Amino acid sequence: MSVFGAIAFAVIAIAAAGAQAQNAANGAILYRSFPASCGDCHNPDATKDQYRDTHSGGVRSGANRPDLIIGAITTPGAYTDGKTDMYDLLYPLYVQNTAQWDAMIADIAAYLGQVFGVVSTTTAAIEYHHSAFDHYFVTAIADEIAKLDNGTFSGWTRTGLSFNVYPSAAASAESAPVCRFFSTSFAPKSSHFYTPSLTECTTVKGNPDWHFEGEVFNVAPASLADGSCPAGTIAVYRLYNNGHGDAPNHRYTVDASMRAQMLAQGWIPEGYGTLGVIMCSPQ
Repeated sequence: MSVFGAIAFAVIAIAAAGAQAQNAANGAILYRSFPASCGDCHNPDATKDQYRDTHSGGVRSGANRPDLIIGAITTPGAYTDGKTDMYDLLYPLYVQNTAQWDAMIADIAAYLGQVFGVVSTTTAAIEYHHSAFDHYFVTAIADEIAKLDNGTFSGWTRTGLSFNVYPSAAASAESAPVCRFFSTSFAPKSSHFYTPSLTECTTVKGNPDWHFEGEVFNVAPASLADGSCPAGTIAVYRLYNNGHGDAPNHRYTVDASMRAQMLAQGWIPEGYGTLGVIMCSPQ
């Protein structure tokens, strides 16, 4: 049954731990150093940013908002007061390695959130791909993200895709916790499985091949009837590789075009409604 399919991982088991997906300490370094060098144009002290009184709000507007920083780099005038040096200087660098820049920007946004005391109610679940396995994995756990990025868990690279989730410790009662399981039944590949469904979670807990690691983040629940999502959230599609490569794998994405691409490769939609919506991502 595909319910027991899982996110394939390396042989090393990764333990779950509640944590922020971004690294504010690293963001402080990036803010002041090349290639981001935010402090050169704004101020090394973010609270003294020379653009703080402009319509855009300067660097404070990027506190816990990596999407706004990326928008300022890629779409001049949409998030800034006209065309700025961010586009002229950073856009050529950004497009060379968007996944790396997205990771750096997430850290900078976390640092700015810390500086300005802006509390984020969401965090990013980052997607990775293992080229040898042709498998996908997603995590919002800071320690895992750091080890995936620095090669401690080898073979994994960022796809450049992510979606927002609620940290479980600060999630509202209306949100749904996502269960995470781990299995080594597909050796030499180990696997993780995620589900926001209480029914699926209970079922997998009863399977001795799977170890319940905990509730690792929260999401908005999708309608069981048609897969629709509440206002302020977007659909997260679940796709199953149908056991290709002798190990099951699921991919979770909010990107409709990526969903279509995976279906064209033979992946199977899972979830609620005709599109296979498994959960809803807060915006």
